[in-house]
Amino acid sequence: MDGSIKWVFYGYMTPNRRSDVQEWFDALSEDEKDEARDVLAYLQHLPRHLWCSPAFEILDHDISEVRFKVNVLHVQRVYRIYGAFWPERKRYSFTFLIGKNKKVDNDRKGKKEAIDRLRRLRSREATIYEFKF
Repeated sequence: MDGSIKWVFYGYMTPNRRSDVQEWFDALSEDEKDEARDVLAYLQHLPRHLWCSPAFEILDHDISEVRFKVNVLHVQRVYRIYGAFWPERKRYSFTFLIGKNKKVDNDRKGKKEAIDRLRRLRSREATIYEFKF
C-alpha cells in the first residue's frame, strides 16, 4: 500500500439537512460497524484502480458499491454502501450516498436513489459532510 494515499470519506446530506447514511451507520451493531471500518480502512490507503471485488464494485451512472459482510447468529449478512467519487475536483474523496442491508441481488430502487442523490449533489441541491466512524 502506498503510504501517501489517504482517502477522505463523506456522507450525503439531504436538502433538508438530514444525514441518513450516518444515521444508518450509527444504528448498526458494533460488530457491523467494525467490519465496515475494516473494509474502509483497507480501501482508504489504496489507489483507486485497486479498489475491487469483493469489497468494491463499480456500478453504472457514476455510482459504486462498497460491501461488507458480518455473521449474525450464524447467518452471513451483506451490507452495501452506494457511493460516488465525489466531489469530482478532489482527488481522494468518496461520498456515501445510501447505506443498506443487502436484501436483493440487484437493488434497482437503491441504485436509482443513489443516482438521484448524485444528481442532487451535482446540481448543488444537496451537500456533503465528513463521515464519522
